[in-house]
Amino acid sequence: MPRLYVTGAGGFIGSRLIALKPASWQVVGQWRRTPPPEGAVATPCLDLGDEAAVATSLRGARPDVVLHLAYDIGAGSGPNLAWSRNVFAGADAIGAAIVFMSTDLVFDGNRGWYHENEPVAPTIDYGRWKATLEAEVATLGGVSARTSLVWSADPPSVPIQRMILDPLQRGESPRLFADEWRSPTDVTDLARGLWEVVQSGARGTIVHLAGPERITRYEHGQLIARKYGFVTDFPPSYRAQVAPDRPRDTTLAMTAVTHAIVRTTRFRGPSEILA
Repeated sequence: MPRLYVTGAGGFIGSRLIALKPASWQVVGQWRRTPPPEGAVATPCLDLGDEAAVATSLRGARPDVVLHLAYDIGAGSGPNLAWSRNVFAGADAIGAAIVFMSTDLVFDGNRGWYHENEPVAPTIDYGRWKATLEAEVATLGGVSARTSLVWSADPPSVPIQRMILDPLQRGESPRLFADEWRSPTDVTDLARGLWEVVQSGARGTIVHLAGPERITRYEHGQLIARKYGFVTDFPPSYRAQVAPDRPRDTTLAMTAVTHAIVRTTRFRGPSEILA
């Protein structure tokens, strides 16, 4: 039975991935703060910053594929680079295939609908360290899977709750940019697409796993507000005024490069999901 090793298995994406585990696969879930849900074999609590411990854990698990989801958004690029490099080195040492979760924010956002094989040009730190790691994954023959603004509506994902619903419940206006376009990706669609990548045996490529709808964060917030019965006429914020370094439009196109690997998952946009 093939085996998948998932870092960050108790997180938002990891939990949904495990819930959709095919019966023909085993999953070993790495965790540090939140154990993985039922359906995965949990590792002992593991710090990905400990190179020797990561290598030992991977040798013991003997996975066919390592899916690296974990990152610490508050830790800066250094710790995140170290975590990832330890995982990549450990996977490479045992001959496991690598799938790395990346982002649309590796692009500069000057036009949108970026294809898989276009040059990257990140403008913010998060995008820079993801781009650095994509290049390192490529040298190991791994797959980088880019996505965009992962979310869920029912139940609402943590960012949706904190950024949109909590302010509205307090009678405040959410701070959402009307000049930043993304291709929001439902977490269940993403998990299904990742399983296709994991099972495909793909090597040395980049895939785009993202929703098909180009929408601003403000428009997305209005759809969420309407679903939960709140007013939708709250004022917009503007990236150009508040965070001009953020890319304007990083929508991801899914071309034949991705469709050769991800054949059955149908990605949905917010307007369809929240209709």
